[in-house]
Amino acid sequence: MSIQANQKIDAGWDYTVSQVAVPHPVNGSKTGYFMNVRDDDQSVLGITSSRYGLAQNEDVFGKSDEALDARGIAYKRKVYVTEGGAKVRAIYDLEGEQFSAEVPEVGDIMGFRLIAQNSFDRSLRVSYALGLLRLVCLNGMQTMEREVDMVKKHSQKINVGDLLSSDAIDKALAKLQNSVDVYGSLAQVAITQEQGLNVLHNLVKSSILSEKTREPIACLWNAPTHQEDKSRNLYNLNNAITQHMTHDVADERFEYANRTTTNVLKRFKLAADNPARLKKLVTLPKAELVVASN
Repeated sequence: MSIQANQKIDAGWDYTVSQVAVPHPVNGSKTGYFMNVRDDDQSVLGITSSRYGLAQNEDVFGKSDEALDARGIAYKRKVYVTEGGAKVRAIYDLEGEQFSAEVPEVGDIMGFRLIAQNSFDRSLRVSYALGLLRLVCLNGMQTMEREVDMVKKHSQKINVGDLLSSDAIDKALAKLQNSVDVYGSLAQVAITQEQGLNVLHNLVKSSILSEKTREPIACLWNAPTHQEDKSRNLYNLNNAITQHMTHDVADERFEYANRTTTNVLKRFKLAADNPARLKKLVTLPKAELVVASN
């Protein structure tokens, strides 16, 4: 049985949160700490100081919708509420040819994403992260630049409307174009079928993948479901990982899938840029054998 996280998709995000003062447990005096409490079910989402200002989900997503609508940008939106509401993200897949780019080394087309982020447990700043969508299979793809000039600390002076300005959107789109180049560099790193399985084994040993997730990814590597993934290189191995994480994991465990694909891309980019790191990534440690999944 799969491990399911306490999360919702496209539902249950319109709750509000209040800050409730936490008194000293002995003398009842003020401590300067507050609980961030959901108003609907009274669950405690985090403990913060008085300087931590709340941004309500409706404000973050409403301002995001307004900014994109004002510029005539069409989009599809998907909202993930994770960890009981402590973290919330709205993923905006931008529609139209102007919001896509080709990975010329393989001919793949990537769509652009903006990801509005909010949290009530201090884990995420109010920000807009960057992402990509592989259009041939709708895999969610990471970028090396997580936030672009659209970040605010949770403070009493936070103004969500200031974040998503026209200039900020233009800068984000320019950097998303640059992010496609990272995948082009992975496509230039040829590996063998066996080396790909070795990489997955080493990712398990590094605790980036679990053995349970390695097995279905190895199946995709051994028998790709898309013609575009027949070539043997780091790019297509990354595609096998993102395919499994996007379509089989994220809707139950978004935080795990997001963290895993981010860490994989970082590891692959370092290997693509450094022959010594690449050799270590594709080579099994001595006295270890990898059992390929059929």
